[in-house]
Amino acid sequence: MKSIETIARSGEYLVAHVLEAHDIRVSHANVSGHDLWCRTPTGRLVSVQVKTSATEVSHHASTVYDFSNNSMSWTPNVYAFVALDKGFFLCEASMSKRRKIRADSFTKEAMEESIKKFFY
Repeated sequence: MKSIETIARSGEYLVAHVLEAHDIRVSHANVSGHDLWCRTPTGRLVSVQVKTSATEVSHHASTVYDFSNNSMSWTPNVYAFVALDKGFFLCEASMSKRRKIRADSFTKEAMEESIKKFFY
């Protein structure tokens, strides 16, 4: 079984890789509340906190990815929620202590739309 640190770091690298492919420059920040610092094609700086879930879990009548937020000290511009086993992520502006996202929400199309919304 992978360690929590390995899962988290894998999610950070996945997000960085995809954003770089969209001509968004990414630096690994590793600062409390910020995992990535990004410069958009227009020059805007965006801080990102990556939340990674390795696999989906059953929740009532559906399957979800479950994310928790233990770092509330700094608020990033964007949260990137990674479904590691699918290789996709979704961006959102905020997060509470716990967030569940339906597994079928993680698609390439949804990921592309969220990147456009928050980085362009």
